[in-house]
Amino acid sequence: VMTLFDEVRFRHPVLRINNRDHNIEFYKKLGFKLVNEENAIAEFSTKQKKASFVIEESPSPYTHAVEGTKKLNKVVVKIPNADEVTAILGNGVAVERLFKGKNGYAFETLSPEGDLFLLHSEDDIQQLTEIDSVNFPKNDELKEVSDFSFESMTLNVADEAAARAFYDDVFEGQFPLDIQFVQAQGADLAVDPLETWDVEILECQVPDNYDLKALASFLEDKGQTVYLDKKASVLVLSDPSNIEIWFIK
Repeated sequence: VMTLFDEVRFRHPVLRINNRDHNIEFYKKLGFKLVNEENAIAEFSTKQKKASFVIEESPSPYTHAVEGTKKLNKVVVKIPNADEVTAILGNGVAVERLFKGKNGYAFETLSPEGDLFLLHSEDDIQQLTEIDSVNFPKNDELKEVSDFSFESMTLNVADEAAARAFYDDVFEGQFPLDIQFVQAQGADLAVDPLETWDVEILECQVPDNYDLKALASFLEDKGQTVYLDKKASVLVLSDPSNIEIWFIK
């Protein structure tokens, strides 16, 4: 049975950040290639432009640091080439925790905004084992990885049941990204995404011939408020944490 979600692909999160230069430097160390800077936006990709990732600078006083717990708990990024993960570790990235898996090394690192990333090349991250620190040979070769993708995200939520219900019921369990939830407390867990340095958007891509009007009707029938642009090429709705979900042609 074909569903409306069969052709939907998760592209990347958009993270709202404070200092763009610090963040660009951090993501470059992870092997993300800076491909575009426009106004507040910095976009990263790979040599072949296969992958993508976006940060949006939003300096104070318009935006402030999250009070208490952030919505974003963890982002898991898969880099299929294990040698590239080892090369990143030679780039001098600050490692919070180091792991070994069947395919190679994996590590957790914190962005300048305090966002936790796990980078790995495994088929199953459950098989990672934490190990003591290793001295990796300094790497001057790897400037960017050949590919990366966002495999899963963990969100801190004020109401775990409501968050699960949204992703399970509204998307009938077919949201194109594996999302885990952690019940948490914090003043800014459901704040407007323009107000804090946190996860702002989950961006999904649909094919050019995709019927976003049909998706809009489907979501409205599920009780959601959606925005669809005039050309029916962008659809936006918000989850219970006020994270925007975009479907873009």
